[in-house]
Amino acid sequence: MSNPLLDPVEGITLDQWAGVNAQLASGTSTEDAIKGIGVDMPKWDRVNNEWLTRMRNDTSFVISQKYAAAFNTTATGNLGSGSQVSADSYPFEKYIEVMVAQDVLGKQGRDAQDVLKDFGLTVADYSNISSYWSGKMMTDFSLAMKMSQLDAEYRKKYESMAPGNAHSDIEF
Repeated sequence: MSNPLLDPVEGITLDQWAGVNAQLASGTSTEDAIKGIGVDMPKWDRVNNEWLTRMRNDTSFVISQKYAAAFNTTATGNLGSGSQVSADSYPFEKYIEVMVAQDVLGKQGRDAQDVLKDFGLTVADYSNISSYWSGKMMTDFSLAMKMSQLDAEYRKKYESMAPGNAHSDIEF
């Protein structure tokens, strides 16, 4: 039985849409990414907006799940594709540090992609790393406890770097 939510938009399937977005997250320009599916910018804008709307309104999360699977098998970054990410290629501790740094520094006005660059990562890398470690946390609940401890540790580190604290060692 087919699901109308998954019907192609103007001939573009969910997998094609996710693939283009994975290319964009991997650093490919929009013009180059959409060439592979044979659309121009106006059509891409319409297709992208419709898929985003469907995903936003999908209370069953069918689109999100299929999108994540397609995106993560296509997205490549400095660490390769999602299947190449492992505990050896990107340790849990470093993943939590990146996550906290994006949150804290983002609240201080830093762009999330800029923060990722500080760690040598692309958006695709972060997506692949997040997917890997999220899956691990679902089966190893001790990681959730470790995450809480690391989050507090890194949050303290990055919050102490706040612009207002940058010169706290100077006295007048």
